[in-house]
Amino acid sequence: MGRDAENVILAPPTSGDDTAPVTDLALLAAAQQLKSPLRAEREAAEGTLIGAKLEAIPALVGILDQPVEAHEHDPTARVALLLGAMKARDALPAFYRAVSSSKTNKDAIPFIARALGEILDGRDAFDDDARQTLERLSGSTDMFVRAFAADGFGALGDVRSKSRVQALAEDKEGYVRDKARAVLNRLGDAERKAVAGDVSFADFAALAEMATAEGGALKPWLDDLDDARRPVRDAAVVELVKAGKQSVPFLIEKLNQPRARARIGAATAIGRLQPPEAAGPLLIAATTPATTSEERELRPIALRALANCLTGLEEGLAASILPLARDEDRFTRAAALLCLGRLADRKGMKAVVASILEDDPFVVESAAVALSEGVREEDGELVRPLLVALAKRPGPKPAVKEAILIALSRIQIEPPALRIRARHRVRRDVFGQTASTRKAAIVLLERLYAVDDPPPLSLVDDVMTRLFDDHPEVRVIAASFVAKHLEPGFTGAPRLLGKALARRERTLSLLAMDALRRHDTIEAKSVLEAACSDNDEVVAGQAKTLLEDYAPSTAMWTFVPKPPVEAPMTRPSVTETQRPRRVRAVDGSRAEGDHDDDDVVEAKDG
Repeated sequence: MGRDAENVILAPPTSGDDTAPVTDLALLAAAQQLKSPLRAEREAAEGTLIGAKLEAIPALVGILDQPVEAHEHDPTARVALLLGAMKARDALPAFYRAVSSSKTNKDAIPFIARALGEILDGRDAFDDDARQTLERLSGSTDMFVRAFAADGFGALGDVRSKSRVQALAEDKEGYVRDKARAVLNRLGDAERKAVAGDVSFADFAALAEMATAEGGALKPWLDDLDDARRPVRDAAVVELVKAGKQSVPFLIEKLNQPRARARIGAATAIGRLQPPEAAGPLLIAATTPATTSEERELRPIALRALANCLTGLEEGLAASILPLARDEDRFTRAAALLCLGRLADRKGMKAVVASILEDDPFVVESAAVALSEGVREEDGELVRPLLVALAKRPGPKPAVKEAILIALSRIQIEPPALRIRARHRVRRDVFGQTASTRKAAIVLLERLYAVDDPPPLSLVDDVMTRLFDDHPEVRVIAASFVAKHLEPGFTGAPRLLGKALARRERTLSLLAMDALRRHDTIEAKSVLEAACSDNDEVVAGQAKTLLEDYAPSTAMWTFVPKPPVEAPMTRPSVTETQRPRRVRAVDGSRAEGDHDDDDVVEAKDG
């Protein structure tokens, strides 16, 4: 009695003379709009049909048999979902025809299979059309179709159908096995309840719960990830990213499914959302052998998404990613390098450095990013290949050069020979093409020298010119170098540092004053005294602090060229060559031009 009542409620309304059901023209028009190429129009039409509830069934059934033109959207999948939710038994013949027709869009078959599982019941156990349709679906190559076929057989519920479900429970795909076993469990529960005389059927609330488990309001966008049209897929990715964390579980589920096109969209969205829990599925997607063009397209996208999801704490991933750094596809190599640069595992860094020498600029730039992110202080074995890459001719692009310099600045370079080689390689980049290159070069050089191993005076000269660089960060970095490595009495330094103070840039001024105190001369003290009246209270206060107990003990050096001599008949010795010499007065009592007994100070060979 309860079952008959349910069927009466779900049956479409009929006219008073029990003839064909009354069909509203507006509903027919709405059903036609489901074929519109415009998503907005399809959504509006769908809203109208859902609002009409069971009255919309005839219009929806009618559209299933209509051909779809090339310019139209195929509504079969969506119509199947609606009819399945409405348990529209009137749709069964149309579904049977669709499954047996070669013209039906294959992508719609899983949705038809799902609808059949929702509509069929024990009355159809002896319907040959129903059984033949389910047999055809259970032999599909699509694992989702086979899984929903298990639902259909379970709905029939007879012994013969149960054996089909048991066969599907041994399917090669885990997804199908899980579905079939769940159906077997339901059948077992139903049998036990039947014995107890308490038979119940799934209601609409259960269907709503299932819909929520499969994406809820996000399901249309999740479905669109597998759409053949690129704009539709791109729009779906945007909407799923807007949904944020709530879309992540469904995207990971899509990533674990076999449809490569949907997996590409899911990987793209995951790469933008950057959830760490997606690292495992992304690695599997990237390392699975590719046999189709879409699977090959998925690999670099999955790798780039993986790079975005890595936290740097993952272990054991490098071994799987390293082979992809040698892949024939440039995009795969580039994406693999990004991943290797973000792993805590150091196995991949040599591959990253080796890629810097590649001819492909796209791969080289990705390797540069990986370098700037991944090099650690203890990576001393990378110094030589990095220096080789820096000296490559033609020289690397500015962005690549900057990445190499940043990488070198992070490594603790201990061997003296390597330190000297690095100094010579990097020195020219004090005048690099870009501000980033100049900044990185000066930072590295500052680390490569120490109090007991000072830089050559000519290098200090070069860096001091960067106090007036066009870029403010370069000016600050140069001032830091000078404050650390300026030698007392350095020729002309107070005048240049005073000009730097005149720029009225606080950080630059504070570093310049530290350099003035280091200069330790009367000239430097005069500049500091002038800074005490600076408009910036912080600068003025620091100048006053530096002047406390400040008694300069060094005289500023002067250049004294050696008098010209006649060309010797033999090769001159080192002491006879014409070198500029810097002379430091024994004390500050003599005039600057009086040099009779001054000590000669040679500049360190650069």
